[in-house]
Amino acid sequence: MMKIFLKTLKYLGYSIAGFVAFLLLYLLSAAVLSRIAVNTEEVSNGEETIWLLSNGAHTDIVMPIKNAFFDWQTIVSEQDTRGKGQSRYIALGWGCRKFYLETPTWADLKFTTAFQAVTGQGGTLMHATFYNEIPTDEQSVSLSLSAAQYRQLVTHIAQTFVLQEGRGVLVPTDAVYGDTDAFYEAKGHYQLFFTCNTWTNKMLKNSGIRACVWTPFASGVMRNYQEKNK
Repeated sequence: MMKIFLKTLKYLGYSIAGFVAFLLLYLLSAAVLSRIAVNTEEVSNGEETIWLLSNGAHTDIVMPIKNAFFDWQTIVSEQDTRGKGQSRYIALGWGCRKFYLETPTWADLKFTTAFQAVTGQGGTLMHATFYNEIPTDEQSVSLSLSAAQYRQLVTHIAQTFVLQEGRGVLVPTDAVYGDTDAFYEAKGHYQLFFTCNTWTNKMLKNSGIRACVWTPFASGVMRNYQEKNK
């Protein structure tokens, strides 16, 4: 009996050590790769401005609802929100379906939600929030883009939506965060190595916009611009 106990304890120790080693490697990789910038060439006289918003854990990309390059009203509608307003800007973020709908605050986080999120077992959603002014109560940075960069960005983001007859598929739910937001069906799987912030970074990187090699964290997305502007 004692031998079985010691053997079990040994394997438990190996498991804990392995988990700690994996966690340290994950954090180290995030720290290093988020500091390696790509697409660093400056855009002079940019033709459009976008913003990145962060609440410390999640990032959104904010754009004009309509400009000379693209009209987001062809895919989503502010009439899908409770407020049914007519705003000037739209913030779009991608994330885990279960996390979005069942975890409005960190106090609501369940183990099953976290497990599903990091293992990629759940679906994903696009979260649209409408603004008349760029929020100042969260971390924000502005980015000046060329016309080509902006067109690529909106194309990549639009391709993340599940579309029916060209329009986003609204998720009918009471789990919205207020009167100015709505959820839409999205493509892809959220998991430990591809988080909401990895998605934001990928949208920027694939559009030729300054970004980093890889990051799972909001701080890794924002650092590229905050350090540049110091």
